[in-house]
Amino acid sequence: MAYDVNTALQVAQSYIGRATYSMEWNERDGQDIGGTLGFDCSGFVYHVLNHAGAWDDSYLGRAHYTGTLKSDLEKVGFIEVDGDNVSAGDVFLWGTNYGANAGGVSHTGLFADDGVNIIDSSWYTAGAVNGAINIHGHNAYWALDNQPEYHFFHYVGGGAHDDVVQINNSCTAPTEPDQNLEVGSKVKIPGNFILDDLVQYNGGWYAVNNAISLAPVDYSNYIPVGPLTETDDNSIATARQDFEGVGQSYFSFGGQVFDVTDVDEDTDSACVTIGGEPVWLKAGPMTEVQN
Repeated sequence: MAYDVNTALQVAQSYIGRATYSMEWNERDGQDIGGTLGFDCSGFVYHVLNHAGAWDDSYLGRAHYTGTLKSDLEKVGFIEVDGDNVSAGDVFLWGTNYGANAGGVSHTGLFADDGVNIIDSSWYTAGAVNGAINIHGHNAYWALDNQPEYHFFHYVGGGAHDDVVQINNSCTAPTEPDQNLEVGSKVKIPGNFILDDLVQYNGGWYAVNNAISLAPVDYSNYIPVGPLTETDDNSIATARQDFEGVGQSYFSFGGQVFDVTDVDEDTDSACVTIGGEPVWLKAGPMTEVQN
């Protein structure tokens, strides 16, 4: 068997908005648990790597959690690398002794790109229905988790690979974001925002929230609804995702990371790329995850 990175990323992202965090033994490997799918962090990684060809589903018949990942990854051709040699589809593993202690003290997931963003099933979602799988900035999320020991694993398959830097320990602290937005910064927009208006423009639908949209509201700050998650006032994703409840529905950015393409200090605003479109929004609600 061989690990296919593109398949892994496609499978992982396909679960955004479809899965709920659970550590119950019979709800953590992608089982249907009442209209949503259950994953914990390691169950998600094992599931994705199974579908991407790294291993077959025999792991379901034995213990599998963060503490078994290192051995299982190395058996199928992953090696540990440092943070300068991470690429999309690599596996991160947080926790003392390679996550040997299962539970909240350990965590794992995949890199969504070359060392900046990760995709995972996160216990921080507190079991929000369909809210488990998100994309985050690695460094900011690592800091939020009190900077645990961490390790990165890259697939090389069998044979010698002199071009990949293999190490024994990868615990060098990454550079923390300085929260000074500039062109090239990467940001998240945390929180739950009320849908103040829903606008149709050039054949597409766009959300408006007065707390983050610049005045006057026009096409330059409409937010494409495609990347958004419709939620209720408890931050739980709705079943229909139809964005019809103007003044009653809410939305979130689902932990996604956006590129800053321009800034305006006079209005304390930034232009970010959302759904492939430039959108000007207030900078205050943004959290920089990479300088």
